[in-house]
Amino acid sequence: MKNKFTPVLRTAAFLLMAGMLALSVNPVCAGKKQTSEKEETDRSESPGVKMNMEDGEYSIQVDLEGGSGKAGVVSPTVLIVRDGRAFTRLQWSSSNYDYMIVDGEKYLPVNEEGMNSIFEIPILAMDEPVEVIADTTAMGTPHEVEYTLLFYADSIGSKGQLPQEAAKRVVGVALVIIVGGGILNYFVNKRNRC
Repeated sequence: MKNKFTPVLRTAAFLLMAGMLALSVNPVCAGKKQTSEKEETDRSESPGVKMNMEDGEYSIQVDLEGGSGKAGVVSPTVLIVRDGRAFTRLQWSSSNYDYMIVDGEKYLPVNEEGMNSIFEIPILAMDEPVEVIADTTAMGTPHEVEYTLLFYADSIGSKGQLPQEAAKRVVGVALVIIVGGGILNYFVNKRNRC
């Protein structure tokens, strides 16, 4: 006898795999610290723009211009308010970026090896273009490429608006469906045996 709940379980398994794939494409590296060649100094001298917000993580829209147009960044991206200053955890569409230069300071990636390049860098201005340099190894030999980042202050929202957070919700829903389907399947099969 064919089980009528098998399509539900297949759908739940598919959603779970899709959610896991989304998490691997857009990893959240919370807990990783900013890596900079500049030694840690007093936070009051931080280069990030001052924010009148509670310390924490938020989302913010960002536009990238420059380069060949092949590279991109995830938007919305993570906005970090730390000691009243703005930083971002900027994720590139490529794993080939090995450092960024922002306001003359060199920043190294904070992502795990093999993942798309992620940098925790200061946000120097809101609603106006900021020039940065990103070094790419995609062309065989390293090349420093000039880009412009534009962060939109009126787009600041909750961290839940980030693609990574949406993927976590998909995985949670898929797990609920799988568990619920399994429990329902158990009781249906138990009733059919009687």
